[in-house]
Amino acid sequence: MKYDRLERLSIGLSRPTALIGILGLMLIALITVASVVARAVFNYPLIWAHDASSLLIIIIVATCFPTGVMLRKHVAIEFLGGALGSRAHRWLTAFGALVTSAALAVLAWQMTVIAGQETAGHASTVVARIPTGPLWWLAAVIVWVSVPMQGLVTLLIITGKAAPVADGDHV
Repeated sequence: MKYDRLERLSIGLSRPTALIGILGLMLIALITVASVVARAVFNYPLIWAHDASSLLIIIIVATCFPTGVMLRKHVAIEFLGGALGSRAHRWLTAFGALVTSAALAVLAWQMTVIAGQETAGHASTVVARIPTGPLWWLAAVIVWVSVPMQGLVTLLIITGKAAPVADGDHV
């Protein structure tokens, strides 16, 4: 029962990040259109457009992690487990979830290191001089949020309480 509550809470937390990602993609599209129009119509390029888009991509990619984790939208190779039987399949799935947990934790840690370096070095974008540290910290926090979510998914898989992934949803 407590796993169900944690899973619902995690899914609830992952939805706003997906919305942020979608809005970020739409914002990049608007910036791109505005930049093209400004260059074509007014012969005036928006010199900050590339800087803003590069920073937005950092956040957009980070926002994919919580939703991807909770929906188990990751790469999975299942032919070996299927060939070895259901028990081996369960063990291999659990092992894959553990490896995914470790990889996600390492990624979050490395993003934290980058955020610290960007902040300490007062890094900024080349043209618009937008500070990059705060965006890297935000991205690191978002990825760190997905680490316990993946831990929950791993626990659900190990205990056999994970809902099966629908056919065709993964490779």
